[in-house]
Amino acid sequence: MVGSSFQSRPLSSYILPETCSTMLRSQTEIPDVSSDFLRSCHGGDVRKVEALVEKHGIRDWSDFRHAASGDTALHVATREGDMNIVRYLCERFDMPAFKVNVANKDMKRPLHEAAQFAQKDILKYLLTKGASVDALKRGDWTPLMLACTKSGPAARQCINTLLAADANAYLRNKDGWTPLLIACRAGDENVVDILLKHLPKCIDDRSNNGRSALHIAAFHGHERVINLLVSSNANLLNARDSSGSSPLHEAVKHGNLNAAKCIISLGADVNLVDNIGQTILHVAALTDNAEAVEYILEHNLIDANCEAFFGITPLMLARRNDHSDVSNILIIHGAK
Repeated sequence: MVGSSFQSRPLSSYILPETCSTMLRSQTEIPDVSSDFLRSCHGGDVRKVEALVEKHGIRDWSDFRHAASGDTALHVATREGDMNIVRYLCERFDMPAFKVNVANKDMKRPLHEAAQFAQKDILKYLLTKGASVDALKRGDWTPLMLACTKSGPAARQCINTLLAADANAYLRNKDGWTPLLIACRAGDENVVDILLKHLPKCIDDRSNNGRSALHIAAFHGHERVINLLVSSNANLLNARDSSGSSPLHEAVKHGNLNAAKCIISLGADVNLVDNIGQTILHVAALTDNAEAVEYILEHNLIDANCEAFFGITPLMLARRNDHSDVSNILIIHGAK
């Protein structure tokens, strides 16, 4: 095929000039060609894609895009895991190598799609074709970050491949989240272990609001990740974020009592308070976590009448928010 030009081309250049009538074909047919081409690539029908290319003299598939997202056929085929279409688009067109890094409206590249959907074989292939390993999409997300949102063997293979290709595990998205912090939210302890072994210093990563890896794992209730993180750095147990909350506060806040018990068993200070003086009992009362309130009081972890700033007690918080069950438990344990 003839290579594409970097200059804009008239619509007629997409059409093989077999006759004068085809040269004068209506411009309204071009969107139909685009739609048919993208649909065929999505469906994985290589023969149909080839037929469309020959019929319409398509020289540059990157000109055909979904209107809403700006996705090209390579984005679509990568997301669907269709290696045949991916190879066809990358190898059958005489196009500049940078096309493998084509971006949609969110600046998302095909490599982002491969990472996000754990398409490990396509991810490896795109890297061999020159895909930029640390390309940024909107929000400053790298392919490695997107890979860390997933769990399981395929995701882990993608992460290992990206790290082997020198992906930068120190990069942060707009919220200050690094690959490790994102992996702690997803909860695959094997992914967390991969990142810690590749870059031990990433254990000290903090988000823009000061949340550590342990804050995030605690909030989402990932006990295996909690154990792994604490074994790597016990100082995280009593770390504070920008609001003064500890990982134990975060576990209680989101109703993850088993995670809270795990953190306590590992040696966390149960008496820590946040920036407005709230204990974990205040947090449990505020979030209507009756199970946590009962556990805290039965094990004498916090006094039922403890006060935060301005003399606020857990019972006050429970009553203000109409948490009757929590109020009753507090009263039974001596709250006034």
